[in-house]
Amino acid sequence: MPPSPTERILNLAAFLNDRRRAGVTLDEIARSVPGYRDDADGTDLVPQSPEWEAVRRKVRRDFASLQDEWGITVTYVEEQHRYRLDRAFFTPGERKVLIAAASAVAIDGLDDGRPGAIGSKVDDQAAQIVVAVHALVDDFRDAIADAVPVRFDYDGAVRVLEPWALGVWRNRWYVAGGDPTRDLDMRRFRLDRVRVPPTGPALTPAGAPGSVVRPDWFDEARAFDLDPNSWGHDPELEARVRVALDHVPAFVDEFGATVVERGPDHAVVVLTVRHHESFLVRVLGFRGHAVVEAPPVLVDLVRDHLRAVAAGGGA
Repeated sequence: MPPSPTERILNLAAFLNDRRRAGVTLDEIARSVPGYRDDADGTDLVPQSPEWEAVRRKVRRDFASLQDEWGITVTYVEEQHRYRLDRAFFTPGERKVLIAAASAVAIDGLDDGRPGAIGSKVDDQAAQIVVAVHALVDDFRDAIADAVPVRFDYDGAVRVLEPWALGVWRNRWYVAGGDPTRDLDMRRFRLDRVRVPPTGPALTPAGAPGSVVRPDWFDEARAFDLDPNSWGHDPELEARVRVALDHVPAFVDEFGATVVERGPDHAVVVLTVRHHESFLVRVLGFRGHAVVEAPPVLVDLVRDHLRAVAAGGGA
């Protein structure tokens, strides 16, 4: 099966990045990047031939897409007949856009078995990132670009959404948008819970293209911050927690905590707590491998809960 246009363009960008210093010729692109000359028998392109011209036009269109959609600029060096990336490959802004667009890319060794998760490898020296993301990212991205409402099966229930943005929280992809059945109240849906039918598309249009208008009040950054400790309104407390060494990475990932001490069998981490109840529930989820040491308010919160459970007053 030939690659999709998105996959072809991203493969082209990666190929150019791999050869950033030397640059690439049109013939090298045609031979090495799927989607430009897949039926060829291995022979070189004949300059000025109809096939050569067709490949050149397709490559130039894809270069224009890289520039217009992702801000990645490619220049042609006339004296060498080579194409080169005009600047460092993938600035932070470009990386963000690429991740949101790259659902067609599949990289061996990145899949951890969780269909909604992101796999990535970053080489900071080369400023290079490779991503493998949920297959529906591209479909929702197209719906957002076309400003069209979509209908889909979510955990067995049919949902309609005016999609506004895609985002990630805890390595899971989400789409945020307005629910037309609830006065466009914002809703978030996890992409790995959208059911893909055996045949046919997972998303179907539920309105006319161009009919979705993202409201001015929508804040994309806040929309995908699902951590209650970020938006909680309880009095802020600086927590100090002793965590068993084997559980430190998971604890830091869960809370965004900072390690301040490290011993032979445990580490001490600190974090700001803004939602006391969620902090309690999440700490208890570590089943004794995380012990709250300070402040007294949080220590008492944990102890009172455990006493209630022991006395049969909680679960």
